[in-house]
Amino acid sequence: MGESNKCIFLVDDNPVYLNMGKSVLQENYTVVTIPSGKKLLDALKKTKPALILLDVEMPEMSGYEVINEIKDNPETAGIPVIFLTGKAEQENELAGLTLGAVDYIAKPFSAQLLLKRIELHLLLQSQKNELQAFYEKLSVKVKERTNDINQLQDAIITWAAEMVEFRDEETGHHVERVQQYLKLLVDAMENHELYSAESSSWDIEAFIKSSSLHDVGKIKIKDDILLKNGPLNDEEYEKMKLHPFYGKILLESLQSKVPNQNFLDYARILSFRHHERWDGSGYPDGLKGNEIPLQARMMALADVYDALVSKRPYKEAFSHERAMQIILEGRGSHFDPDLTDLFISLSPELNKISSTRKNRG
Repeated sequence: MGESNKCIFLVDDNPVYLNMGKSVLQENYTVVTIPSGKKLLDALKKTKPALILLDVEMPEMSGYEVINEIKDNPETAGIPVIFLTGKAEQENELAGLTLGAVDYIAKPFSAQLLLKRIELHLLLQSQKNELQAFYEKLSVKVKERTNDINQLQDAIITWAAEMVEFRDEETGHHVERVQQYLKLLVDAMENHELYSAESSSWDIEAFIKSSSLHDVGKIKIKDDILLKNGPLNDEEYEKMKLHPFYGKILLESLQSKVPNQNFLDYARILSFRHHERWDGSGYPDGLKGNEIPLQARMMALADVYDALVSKRPYKEAFSHERAMQIILEGRGSHFDPDLTDLFISLSPELNKISSTRKNRG
């Protein structure tokens, strides 16, 4: 479209200026003359011009009142408005520019000046529109690329978790269920405002995803220990207790290659700390109470619960009721007391999730 196809609304209560403005502009633009602010607002419901020339001093509605209406409406807010005024006082110009006008032209206006100002502002608006279109196109591409990266990230997390589980078919879908337990717990914590100050800055999605890697260190544990059909002896247990260290080392190595991935920060915490106990009797460092990161205290509940209700090489599965009883017995010793109470309150939902193991492994 050329400049001649652009529509301009000329708004003035004085027919002399309407006729004068139209005669100046009509060779280059489609000009619609409008005698009042109210009629302008009505016209804008049907047509959106490229630019509005708006008189300031008008009866019923002043130009300032009209521009307020224009800028408050998302459908018209982007239309450039140039004020036409017989007053050249600096404070009036400032008031109009503050309200969103792009320029001021004093009446009586010079034909050449009017044409040049309009040409300039239409060019600026065109460049603005092109920039906005480019930004929107770029945003779509960035979103698509981000989705690709997120899918790759999810695939890598799942692949790493499945590598560990692949060695022990008895624990199939363990990490998937643990994610669901954690999501339940996160939502309940938010609803009950439990530890809200501590968790308010979390990336919840990244935290939930990272839980898949909590046992990644087990990939370094030998099969004769990991898959032993029976209880571990003291020596074997000490070797098993090394898997949090192995997980930390593996994840720190990955972080050195792909820094600034916050899900790896969560994964490192969960891998290294999910066997710590509230009373300090856990491992690897015997942390106590709130010394244990909140994410790891949550993970301890989800992980132990699923281990209890699942069949393992060294044990048969406990019933949901027995598992919840064991969790309750660990309140204040193994587990954070407040989190335990909340976890117990989620018993029906936990049972529904854990029951999937019967069909999926």
